[in-house]
Amino acid sequence: MAKKKLVDGVAKEAKDLWEHLRHEKPELPYLIPIFLLAWILERWLISFSNWVPVFVTVWVTLQYGKHRREREVEGLNNRWRRHILCSQPSTPIEPCEWLNKMLMNVWPNFMEPKIVRRLSHIAQKRLGEKKPKLILSMEVEEFSLGTAPPMFGLQGAYWSIDGKQPVLNMGFEWDTTEMSVLISAKLGGPLRGKTARIVVNSIHVKGDLRLLPVLDGQAVLFSFANTPEVRIGLVFGSGANAIPQTELPFISSWLEMLLVDTLTRTMVEPRRRILCLPAVDLKKKAVGGIFSVTVVSARNLAKLDHRESRNSGNGAVSNGDGSNHASSNEGSLGSNGSVNKKSEKSRFVEISCEDLTRKTGMQSGPFLHVWNESYDMVLHDNLGTVRLNVYEQGHNNVNYDFLGSCEVKVKYVDDDSTIFWAVGPAQSVLISRVPCCGKEVELTIPLENATSGELTVKLLLKEWQFSDGSKAVANYNPALVIHDQQNAVGTQPVQPTFTGRKLKISAIEGRNLAPMDRTGKSDPYLKLFYGKLIRKTKTVNQDLNPVWNQDFIFQEVSGGEYLKIKCYDADRFGDENLGNARVNLEGIEEGAPKDVWVPLEKINQGEIHLRIEVVASELLQNPSTNGSENGSHPTGDGCMVEVVLVEARDLVAANWGGTSDPYVSVRYGQIKKRTKVVYKTLNPAWGQTLEFTDDGSPLVLHVKDYNNILPTVSIGHCEVDYDKLPPNQTLDQWLPLQGVNKGEIHFQVTRRVPERHLKAASEEQPKLIASSNFSGNARLQRSAGMVRSLIRKAMTLAEEEEEIEYIRQMLEELEGAEEERELTVTQLQKDRDLLITKVKELEKAMSGFF
Repeated sequence: MAKKKLVDGVAKEAKDLWEHLRHEKPELPYLIPIFLLAWILERWLISFSNWVPVFVTVWVTLQYGKHRREREVEGLNNRWRRHILCSQPSTPIEPCEWLNKMLMNVWPNFMEPKIVRRLSHIAQKRLGEKKPKLILSMEVEEFSLGTAPPMFGLQGAYWSIDGKQPVLNMGFEWDTTEMSVLISAKLGGPLRGKTARIVVNSIHVKGDLRLLPVLDGQAVLFSFANTPEVRIGLVFGSGANAIPQTELPFISSWLEMLLVDTLTRTMVEPRRRILCLPAVDLKKKAVGGIFSVTVVSARNLAKLDHRESRNSGNGAVSNGDGSNHASSNEGSLGSNGSVNKKSEKSRFVEISCEDLTRKTGMQSGPFLHVWNESYDMVLHDNLGTVRLNVYEQGHNNVNYDFLGSCEVKVKYVDDDSTIFWAVGPAQSVLISRVPCCGKEVELTIPLENATSGELTVKLLLKEWQFSDGSKAVANYNPALVIHDQQNAVGTQPVQPTFTGRKLKISAIEGRNLAPMDRTGKSDPYLKLFYGKLIRKTKTVNQDLNPVWNQDFIFQEVSGGEYLKIKCYDADRFGDENLGNARVNLEGIEEGAPKDVWVPLEKINQGEIHLRIEVVASELLQNPSTNGSENGSHPTGDGCMVEVVLVEARDLVAANWGGTSDPYVSVRYGQIKKRTKVVYKTLNPAWGQTLEFTDDGSPLVLHVKDYNNILPTVSIGHCEVDYDKLPPNQTLDQWLPLQGVNKGEIHFQVTRRVPERHLKAASEEQPKLIASSNFSGNARLQRSAGMVRSLIRKAMTLAEEEEEIEYIRQMLEELEGAEEERELTVTQLQKDRDLLITKVKELEKAMSGFF
């Protein structure tokens, strides 16, 4: 084997030598016949001397040596050129026509659709956040960038060194009139009711682009060296309610200002965006995440000459859990003596991510400030920015002096890793990559807009949430999990539809809510928004840690619908906002409830405790074993609904003296009955029993204030859900009153059913269970029954002038029931078509068999 390799190597060397000789000595092939002729003559005719073989051997050796030297010189030259390319600080300017030519070919069908999906989402978000007061809402209806791509490096591109970081510099110019971005704006104020259809048909952006490779080529940071030149061309669409451009002359300049502001905040030096280049793509789309930010310490803080300040009334100086922090730096003031406590300034750090804001405790002292306080931040996308502002308390303890700020950006990468980056000293790059959740990163970031100072923070990634409902948490290994790809790339967005499941959302409690009253307390309550439904909890008076313990049932909506929560402080002259929150409900499975504390956004403190679980549809559709399968109860002769109005508490004061004269008006279908009036009290006790013939009608309790001359005033109402109540059993319950800020009513409801009806129902139950078995027709009948019941409730409530809000909720539920019925009909049609197809296939197979 070794001999064969040696022979092959010699043969290869000989072949290379022969090719080289042919290239260097083109006349060599013609000399070979001459040498053969000379050899023949010498062999048979004339004998030459022995020096001829020696001469040939020497000549071949010289040629071989020359060939080897040329190959070595060429290799050294290549290595030298690579060394010069890597070590030289800059390169000459080179044209980029080849790059622009390639972009023209790949832009229409590859790059433009990808960029459109991302930019349309960003545009919709920014327009919603920054819309003028004259405009109620703005929606991006169409987004197309056309077929003309941006041009790069028209004046050439070159590499330079910025500190120790290589930078690719090139021009960027995008001048197109082929784009079409349609924006629909609903107007308010004097133009209320009109709609402006704004079409962006041209754009001009010109600037100098900088690209910085980082993480050994795993990502590229890009930004503009200076604020780019931006121009936008607009036209106004037509329509029945459309308005001309002359009525909105500010729109063009406002859109240009919005685009320039967005670019300046995100990708003008030293702000940089990132392009990740992962080696592996797991095909997962992150839609949210949770990570912890720990403010460790700050040092070398100095006050600005032209400092910014803000009034302390905008937010209390407290940390996320409501406790003020005392100074921990008194022991680090040095050994030479004491420091005047009055001259010491207290500093704190404000952490904000999207709409979530938290503050650290106060720290004083002239040297190192140590906090070591951690706060959970919530992301609603795969990219987010954490901004940290450092403030100092002023001399009068009223104003806060701004000392500086810094930013840390976080982004999910398609290989399941996460990248954190920030602006370092001298506008360098601080960047770190963690391969999975549970890894901590520590960064020491210099303060911007400050003469000196730096902040040390730790970031710990806790969780990523994905569009398919899966999660990546600490100690997570993506190789052990197989993710279903339910969202295909390039699919068009669809309207949200019901999945058929029911979600039970329990508003349990809150903690550390912001005080809004003069007493240092609040009267908090919650509003829950999901789909088209709105639900409200009771009001807890004078408590910053309220306990609600209320359950709400929602139909699950597909399409990634969020649960939106708004917390309010009830007040006589207008409720105040205590914060908002959003909860992603994707990925919740039956038997696995989700118990979470949700931090409130758009405020400095406060959390809400929620419990979310899937309720089995059978439990909702079958009220009890004593009733029938379709949820009906025995009704008719002898069946009665007995309502006992026990008492009420904490009612709204309707009289000038701070009291009320309450009584209860009970409406059962079209029948009304009322209790006695209890005068001058907010906690009445009636103890009265009212009876109605049981026909399945809705039962609504209206608490009203009695007046002799003036009309009665409604001080709340509630609907009693007694449909699932078993016969001859009592429902004893406190319910919060709706339509008012506070108040609860205590009642007891019993369905009185004679014994003969119970025996008849028990005999019919097995037949009904065997016949229905939750068929499509049964579901359709239940849906139709629900629609009829809701219509009866709405018609009943329409007679009360005070029940407008409650009627709206009934109509929303009616709309949901109708949508559910339509889905059931559609599914039945699909089942019918499938059954017909199977029957035809069976007929065809049977005909071929016979």
